[in-house]
Amino acid sequence: MAIKTEVAEIMKEEGRVYEVAEKVVGKCNLTNEDKEIAEVVDVWAKEIGRTGADEGHEISQLILKTISDPVYDKPDDIIDLMFNKDSIGEFDDYEIEKTPKNTLLARDAVKGGNVDKSYIDGSILKPTWKSAQVETELTYGQLRRNGFKSIAQLSVFAKEAMDNKKIKDAFTALDACITGGDQLIAVTGGASALTVANMDALSLYVMDALESGDSAFAFGLNKYAQQIAKMSGYNSYMSDNMKDAYNKYGLVKEYLGMLIGGFSGQKKAADGELMVPDRRIFGVSGKIGTICDRGELRVYQDMDNNKEKVNLKFTGYEYGIKITRPEKVAKITFTA
Repeated sequence: MAIKTEVAEIMKEEGRVYEVAEKVVGKCNLTNEDKEIAEVVDVWAKEIGRTGADEGHEISQLILKTISDPVYDKPDDIIDLMFNKDSIGEFDDYEIEKTPKNTLLARDAVKGGNVDKSYIDGSILKPTWKSAQVETELTYGQLRRNGFKSIAQLSVFAKEAMDNKKIKDAFTALDACITGGDQLIAVTGGASALTVANMDALSLYVMDALESGDSAFAFGLNKYAQQIAKMSGYNSYMSDNMKDAYNKYGLVKEYLGMLIGGFSGQKKAADGELMVPDRRIFGVSGKIGTICDRGELRVYQDMDNNKEKVNLKFTGYEYGIKITRPEKVAKITFTA
């Protein structure tokens, strides 16, 4: 009973359990306080592994507390630059008022006469809703052997898997909204065929779409960010600081007013797919849409003593994505 009370007290400290869990999973150095927390939860977890008793569903409560503390919501920087963020209740609906353009037309008129009316688009948009769900299990043997570490690892990985799906869905929506015209710059011959003219076209589109307070940036996989610096003739555009950065990191930081972001081609979702679409360099001019979280994450557990395992279901991770300003994005695509 004393151990359960100690675990309950630890869970009251916002973000503390996740902080220790990340350190345990990442094999980081623990402070003395971290060690005390890990030891208390370790004894508690191993006891469940020995007895199969968790009438209060404390494992799911600990996991939920571990991964849902808002202080440990770690948004991706590029996603933050592109999307406004919001949240609503589980049973609420969400509407986005489209940012209007000035589409009023001034026409030639006869004094005292009338002209055809023109209108402002005041459309109401709704996001496309998505749900991410993870189902897994912890065996009693894992709990007896690894105690808190087994719960920490599962918690961190489950949150990462759901966050990664949301990021991947956002990038997929971005890619799908660019279909042609000046927004689509097609390069034949692979990344090595990228030219200054291609990047100039991307930069021109993005800079022309800039509004007050916007940030202009481009991004893709690191191999494409690296290719920008290898373009024939680009060296003459680079300042001494940019050349130093390229020599040190092999990546370009800026191109004609656009910051350049690169993503590792090694970072993939659990299904092996890339987080950022391949064969693309995206150019973005400030906020282009909204991501809205709906409801709250729920963790269900079922103690299966016959098979000596805890069945776990992570659900309620629901989010809506809507590109409201598709005219503010462009992309370079590479084909063989």
